[in-house]
Amino acid sequence: MSEAHLLRRPVSAAQSGIWVAQHLHADSPLYNCGGYYEISGPLDTAVLAEAVRRGVEETEALRSHFVQDERDTGSGREVSLHQLVEPTGPDPLRLLDLRATADPEAAAHRWMNERMARPFDLDRGPLSEQALITLADERHWYFHGYHHAVLDGFGHSVYAARVAALYSALVAGEDLARTGFAPLDRVVADEAAYTGSRRHAQDREYWREVFTDLPDPVSLAGRPATGTHSVRRHVHTLPAPLARGLADTAARLGVQWPALALAATAALFHRMTGRTDFTFSLPLAGRTGRTSLTTPSAMVNVLPLRVTTTPDTPFADLASQVSRSLADVIRHQRFRGEELIHELGLSGAGQTRLGPTVNIMAFANEPHFGSTPSVAHPLSTGPVNDLKINFYGTADSRAGVRIEFDAHPDLYSESELASHMRRLVRVLEWVVGSGGGSRVSEVEVLGAGERE
Repeated sequence: MSEAHLLRRPVSAAQSGIWVAQHLHADSPLYNCGGYYEISGPLDTAVLAEAVRRGVEETEALRSHFVQDERDTGSGREVSLHQLVEPTGPDPLRLLDLRATADPEAAAHRWMNERMARPFDLDRGPLSEQALITLADERHWYFHGYHHAVLDGFGHSVYAARVAALYSALVAGEDLARTGFAPLDRVVADEAAYTGSRRHAQDREYWREVFTDLPDPVSLAGRPATGTHSVRRHVHTLPAPLARGLADTAARLGVQWPALALAATAALFHRMTGRTDFTFSLPLAGRTGRTSLTTPSAMVNVLPLRVTTTPDTPFADLASQVSRSLADVIRHQRFRGEELIHELGLSGAGQTRLGPTVNIMAFANEPHFGSTPSVAHPLSTGPVNDLKINFYGTADSRAGVRIEFDAHPDLYSESELASHMRRLVRVLEWVVGSGGGSRVSEVEVLGAGERE
């Protein structure tokens, strides 16, 4: 289709940064994101296909690709990046029936892994792919893979909730009003209005005060590595009693679950490395206004959370410190991480300089499709520089609390990842067992065999 018939939209700061990073590694799939919803129960595939078609029609991000524009300014050539939004295709949901295969679940994983390993072409699109995989008559996996330049995890949750709402309305024979998803130019305009505003200046001052210096990155690997095009993963689901105990402990300490999870992770890093001052990279929604909060898009921001602790620090104090710092980070989350790195004179260092990533995704992401519930299963959340620790869900989630380690394969072997996971679980068990009243030095992260 001619570009003249497409909608032209500006790009956000997050999109621009991801676009540049992807073009530096054009054949890498590391910016592929996505996962699937496990739907166990009655599902009308034709109705879901229509719900997805309408959802894509309402969501410009899922119909866009990127184009560079060049113009002569008189003093040289100026290059700018835009996104072009295409009309909705006829069948955006692929139907894949694996009921006749010997092992439908294994076949589904092979198919999804193969799709997630294919790099998207940012300059041509499409940059999103959806499929309904049928494993049995009342067992389906709703797969959605997309490039991080058009959608982030928060944006995807907004989109998935809309598809589920459309499906539920269609099944019930109701006419659901068109969503309030904004066009992408309005989303980017909100971001542009922030840049140079009084709020931007206040956020900049906050970050400059917190980081007059930046501690060296902390790592459980103890050795550097170059870039990678693959990720090593280890997943563990916490036993329900432990997940409930953590929620109860957080309530007794007066902190939220994300702060408790971060504090426990900080205790692990302190005990394993001896470091008393370090940072974690926190992926943040990067949104505060209604337009960006309610429109699927790519606005994700990554900012550091600084942790200071000593062996004598009571865990309760560490949790309170982390809780206050996390609240401050969220309050000032619109200040771009790339801008902070530049402010600190670390341009070129990238996100690696901000430390390992800890991503707490506690927001509700288990939509119902009609009367049938679903469980979310993330497959990829983007690139990994050293180690990314993802916490999914809460004690009240249908799938419970799931911890995923995504690691640089040259830094962590499978056995090393499994060992670090066991150590983190020991810390979480200690938090519950001690009620948060013990000192950080009292948690034993090593197993009996490791201490010999």
